[in-house]
Amino acid sequence: MQRSREPETDTAADLAADTDDEAASSDGRLAGARRRLGRLFSLRAFLLALAVVTVGVVAGGAIGGVVPFMGTVGRIVGVVAATFLLGLARSRRQYLEVGVAGAAVAAVLAVTQVFSGVFLPIGVEWLQQYGLALGAIGAGSGAVASLLGYYFGRDLRAGLTKSI
Repeated sequence: MQRSREPETDTAADLAADTDDEAASSDGRLAGARRRLGRLFSLRAFLLALAVVTVGVVAGGAIGGVVPFMGTVGRIVGVVAATFLLGLARSRRQYLEVGVAGAAVAAVLAVTQVFSGVFLPIGVEWLQQYGLALGAIGAGSGAVASLLGYYFGRDLRAGLTKSI
């Protein structure tokens, strides 16, 4: 490799052209990724599903809380019922958004339920030991419940709107 004593000089136009080429190629890649991600996951649909699942959890907990030891079952039934209504009302397929929303709400609920009936130091110790497992079980059950409700709601919608 030889070194020359002449300094390399790039004109401002050369530097601007290089910068524009890099920006265009990176925007092209990002724009393509945004388009693909936009088709797979809609933030607006996710927020709607999150609100619906939260309302289902609260309503199911209120109804299931009347009968002793039925709070958790009532919450799961509330999630299924709420996402069933969402599937009945929505025309687009949004399984990913509904599944993620159900998993997120149920995981947070499962982890925070540790503190509801336990003295704080014991709850913290349980959370340290079993927090990941509780979160995973909560996320799994929430995702399954929300996806089942959404699937059956969409299935009923398809049956009602299909011409005979």
